[in-house]
Parts: sequence; structure tokens; C-alpha cells
Amino acid sequence: MTVASVGLAEGLPIQLGGEVYTNFPNGATSWLGPLHLKLVTTRQFDCTEQLSCGLSDNQLWSIETLRDGRDLQLQLHLSAVLLYPVRDLHPVVEAQEVAFVPAESWARQLESLGAAVAMEVLVPLPLDGSELRRAVGRIREAKGHITDGKFEEAVIKARAALEYVREVVAPEAQNAVARQRTQAQRWRVLIDDLYSLASGASHDDEVTSDFAWSRDDAIMIVGTVAGLLGRLP
Repeated sequence: MTVASVGLAEGLPIQLGGEVYTNFPNGATSWLGPLHLKLVTTRQFDCTEQLSCGLSDNQLWSIETLRDGRDLQLQLHLSAVLLYPVRDLHPVVEAQEVAFVPAESWARQLESLGAAVAMEVLVPLPLDGSELRRAVGRIREAKGHITDGKFEEAVIKARAALEYVREVVAPEAQNAVARQRTQAQRWRVLIDDLYSLASGASHDDEVTSDFAWSRDDAIMIVGTVAGLLGRLP
């Protein structure tokens, strides 16, 4: 919050406060709580003050349920009260601001509280026009679909990216006894089974027509494909 003491003497007491609301993708608005009051003094220059709001565990989980993996939108109702009487001056100033917390930043905050675990998968993006660049680009598109709530489309894009992995990783003759498979064979089983699972989003036959994809499903598939791309030589 930026405080500007225009035309006031220096050192006058001001009480900052307000309330915090959040707006969710489904159109719902929820009151989160009051901002903790903070006492500052007027200065001859603009200054930035940080205000805080306490959230309970139940509020955190409610936010996570409704946020649906997207950026968190906060609506701030701010107030500044001059605690020293000044003639012909109304002592209260109110304003409203909208702030956005990126989904990645919010996830890291939850992790620091022990309320969740976040893990980032970094996949280098080649500068050439190679198939790898196109595959990584599809993962980027898939991530965008997850943000937009288009989970089936995200799985379809991840499957397209996985096709490159299947081309690069050499096929392995599979041992019928699972526990006797080599590490390379087990990696190949993972790739092929993941491709089979993701293919259900692209097909609409008598087996796959009733497949449904949740946000968690899409995150698992897109994240796994990203990890497989990242480990390619």
C-alpha cells in the first residue's frame, strides 16, 4: 500500500487498515478477513507499507478448492484514518485495489507453511526448429489448458509431446516377469503405459467414450511427460 501525505505536516499519526476479499474463477466472492491495523506517520515523500491478513487452515483449503490451480485474485478494501484533527479535512480516505498472486507463488507459500508440496519441472527449450522444441512447446500449451480449466485438451497436448519421447527412447524387449525387467525396460513400460492412458483423451470409442479428466489427472500426465522430456539426452 502506497501512502502519500499530500499537504500535511510531517509526523501526524495515520491508521491503515481494511478488508480482503477473493474472487474465484466460478464467480464466487469470499470475505477473507480484516487487514491488521498498522500505525504510521505522515512524511514528506510517498512510502510503501505492507499490510497483512491472517488466514485459518480451513480458509486455505477452501481457497485451494475454489482456486482450481489458477492465479489468486484478491480484492483489497483499503482505508487510511488520520488520527489528528486537521481543519476542513475529512480524516478518512478509502480505496479499492485488485491484486493477483501467481499460482506458482501461491503454491510456494503453501509449501512453506507445510500445507502442500510444490515441485517444478524445468525443461530446456531449444532455440532451433527441432522436434524437441515442438514437444516442449506442446507442454507449454498443455500447461495453459490446465490454467484455463481445459483438462482433456491438456492431456491431448501432453500425449502429442510424448510421441517425441517414444521416438527417441529405443523400444525394449519386455520380460514377461515384471520384477525381472531391467531399468531401461521399466522406463519403456512407463512411457508406453502413459501414452496408452493419455490416448483415451484423443479417442472416442466404446472403451474411451466415458473417460473423464480432472485437474489432478491433467497435472499428473503433463508433469510426467515434462519430466520424461527433461531426462532425454
